[in-house]
Amino acid sequence: MITLCVNPACPQPQNEESARVCTACGQPLWVAERYRCLQVLGQGGFGRTYLAMAESHDPPLHCVLKQMALASGNSRPHAAQRFHREADRLRTLGQHPQIPALLDAIDSDQGQFLVQDYVPGPNLDQLGPPAAGERVAWVERVLYELLPVLAYIHRHGVIHRDIKPANILAPPAPQPLVLVDFGAAKAIADPKQLQQTATVIGSAGYAAPEQALGKAVFASDIFSLGVTCLHLLTGLHPFDLYAVSDDAWLWRPYVSDPVNAALGRVLDRMVNRRLSERYSSAQAVLADLRWSGLALAERPTERSPQIAVRPAEATSSLWEQRFALSLPGLVANGLAVSPNGRAIAAACSDGSVRLWDCTNGESLHTFSKTLALFGIGHRGSANAVVFIPGGNAIVSGGDDNQLIWWNLVDYSGQKLPLVGWQIASLLMVAADETLVVGSGDGRIHLWPMGQGGAAKTLIHHQDRVTALALEPTGHLLVSGGRDRTIRLWSLPSGRLSRTLTAPKAPITALACHAQDGRIVSGDQGGHVQVWSADHPDEGLMIYQATSSVTALAMSPNGGWLAIGADNGQLTLINLQKPSQLTQLRHAWSVRALAFTPDSRMVVSTSADGTIRFWCYG
Repeated sequence: MITLCVNPACPQPQNEESARVCTACGQPLWVAERYRCLQVLGQGGFGRTYLAMAESHDPPLHCVLKQMALASGNSRPHAAQRFHREADRLRTLGQHPQIPALLDAIDSDQGQFLVQDYVPGPNLDQLGPPAAGERVAWVERVLYELLPVLAYIHRHGVIHRDIKPANILAPPAPQPLVLVDFGAAKAIADPKQLQQTATVIGSAGYAAPEQALGKAVFASDIFSLGVTCLHLLTGLHPFDLYAVSDDAWLWRPYVSDPVNAALGRVLDRMVNRRLSERYSSAQAVLADLRWSGLALAERPTERSPQIAVRPAEATSSLWEQRFALSLPGLVANGLAVSPNGRAIAAACSDGSVRLWDCTNGESLHTFSKTLALFGIGHRGSANAVVFIPGGNAIVSGGDDNQLIWWNLVDYSGQKLPLVGWQIASLLMVAADETLVVGSGDGRIHLWPMGQGGAAKTLIHHQDRVTALALEPTGHLLVSGGRDRTIRLWSLPSGRLSRTLTAPKAPITALACHAQDGRIVSGDQGGHVQVWSADHPDEGLMIYQATSSVTALAMSPNGGWLAIGADNGQLTLINLQKPSQLTQLRHAWSVRALAFTPDSRMVVSTSADGTIRFWCYG
């Protein structure tokens, strides 16, 4: 083993392992007296990167030491500022598990050095193109593992500006891919900066057109990641895939593995040279991938079972009623299960919101107006209820247009300033505590309660919003309405991604598969359908109820789909064995459904004034 001298002018940088001073130039070998460089990993315009040993650590620890390029004369102050900016960025971004953490920042007589965690494994450039038959799988892995990283750095106002195979590491399984080298990154403190011309930077062939003009935006990183995927699919450099005469990417003739149409459309949009036609955010790309089911739905696995076109007749009951609650004169219109699975909350027709213990049906509390026309409470039917992520409060909405926050610690209530019109459905995005409100006027309100920001209003539905669902990553909101449409919205932007107009009847219920995000809809005609990007004009019919579908719920483990109908029938389909179908009954219409987090209990409410608790096995 040797020790390398980091003096750029050293004529013979290799030294004995035990040496502390370079025999060729006399410079100290240990950086900051604690880091010993072993091997050059790479070199670029901003400096050189070494594999080093942190000798002060017990035991010594491998790390990566990045030496910033020496600056001279008037450029030194600018270089110092750039060094400290990059260090500050890495301190923040390195908190993500797929970005190496910053261990140290050294500004000394020896130079400027950034020390980061060492991630074993080659980069994608060193790996070379995947073998035939594995290329599509590799591209899907790159997209699913790196798009969340892009979303993370973009949320922190950083554009990477140098995404390419050489800056993506592939550590040993099961660790995900790692994004490195933020030396070219640019931090955006003010959106107006995106309109300013900056330094032209990036790698030829992978940089977006606007980046080549010095005007990189967040979508520039999406372009570079898309081009990286084209390289993995074809094994060719981007220069060999772009036809200047046609002003178009011609990658399909060079692909040996079959690429499904949905993935092809996503890649084409990622690398669109027109900024207005490219994805504007990583969340939007993820949303298209997720709802298309590219990762799982088209390749059956134990984790993502295929859904049969038509289940067989009902088998012997796998679900049995544990107990039931009676609500004389009341109907529970909306239902929610607490994050820990111990309690349920119901929004009731008399305006009350009630809590019960899931384990034994014991009443915990009732929220209602106690001071006649005064005090906090709904003045009409309460239609929907949702737990906040921590489980210490719930939010309810109703026909009186009110949204009310109920504190489960002291049982106090507070009317929220966001107002909907005849609130029909509620949903909470756990990642940022965004409350999603579906209203009777066709509007959807997004209120980032956890961040204290202003609410956004989405206005494309032409009639009552009857159902809401959230894709597993939290980046895609699905809404359905009486206007017979299903609409897909990118979060947190609220941008409308796609509208499905194929449903033949008003949408009454929605659910998303907990693992692969497949969208399931129920409608007034009794149809239960699965939707995919390959066939957006024709949903796959998986069940036909004999009356209107009133509620849908997907178990958290992805194994069961519960379907409630207007005739009181509750159907549970085993998605791993679609021939296993259990049919249970209420006397009247099923109003709401919810699974407990362990997927072993489903709770149903009905117009017959009951809440029933059904257990598996």
